[in-house]
Amino acid sequence: MRFVLFALIALVLTAGPVEEEATSAGQKWLVLLDQEKYDDSWKEAAAMFKDQVAQQQWIDSLKQFREPLGGMVARSVARIDFTKTLRGAPDADYSIIHFKTDFSNKTGVTERLTLVKEEGGWKAAAYAIH
Repeated sequence: MRFVLFALIALVLTAGPVEEEATSAGQKWLVLLDQEKYDDSWKEAAAMFKDQVAQQQWIDSLKQFREPLGGMVARSVARIDFTKTLRGAPDADYSIIHFKTDFSNKTGVTERLTLVKEEGGWKAAAYAIH
């Protein structure tokens, strides 16, 4: 957990305000997954996310694909991109954050979190594990 904190502090010291805001929002949302608060993660996601994925489908998917990885051990931002367009999505402000994550049962995992600016803040629009 200390590594994650240090990585986040290092990012905050070198990133601009928009990057800080998006990264912080993304980290907070990922903590919900880390704590297996899957219902809360769905409720806190962007409207476009909830329109595409039913709540129970989301929970079942996380139980099938994320839980076997085990608990999160370390996570750091590998890359962050900003765009106004995403294929198949309406134009908006998007942030795509690639995290390098080590879980107790698998290391070197890439988590890709797409956030969209909604209601004045960044909300999860898509999540993938590679």
